[in-house]
Amino acid sequence: MRLIIFGATGATGRQLVTQALELNHEVTAFVRDASRLTARSVRLRATIGDVMDSASVESAVPGHDAVLVALGTMPEGREARGRRRPAEPVCSVGTRQIVASMVRHSVNRLIVETSLAVGSSREDSRFGAATFVRWILRDVMNDKERQEATVRDSGLDWTIIRPARLTDGRPAMQVRAGESLAWSMLSTVSRADVAAYMLGALGDTSTYRKSISLIG
Repeated sequence: MRLIIFGATGATGRQLVTQALELNHEVTAFVRDASRLTARSVRLRATIGDVMDSASVESAVPGHDAVLVALGTMPEGREARGRRRPAEPVCSVGTRQIVASMVRHSVNRLIVETSLAVGSSREDSRFGAATFVRWILRDVMNDKERQEATVRDSGLDWTIIRPARLTDGRPAMQVRAGESLAWSMLSTVSRADVAAYMLGALGDTSTYRKSISLIG
């Protein structure tokens, strides 16, 4: 498939790029800084742009079979501090512009990474986990709520993936995935597993128009 990945140089995005190439997909990485794209392949190309700029998103989407979104506002690590955008609604505004371009150009398959503690997964938390997460990351979670609303209202063949706390650990032998999974502050899932699930869902019609929690 011809895939475009938004957030391709983030921690999950890098996993998406690497694993998509291993699966022989043709990949477009939408990035602000191409020097941060470490993967190399004849099936990989970088498109330079900012998801907050509608014109660059509009020019990037056409010609693809599916769109994967792994946007974030808080890159981790000391070297990434200059790229943090905590005050900007990157997830909701960026996704709204991606969706608008997909609709205009008849690109129908959309898979979006958000988070547990968003949407209906709030009701599945144990020991006050959702309340705590939303208190600590109020602006981020509110941004993701608006992002999910845009996806659900899009009319596209969408899937929302809500991972537990993300780690850089090795992929698990098996992850738990479902529309309603109990979770707590101890729940985790590796970014590698999130990327694998997102890519595995591309052609899985049973995931269409569903919001799926993911726990390692």
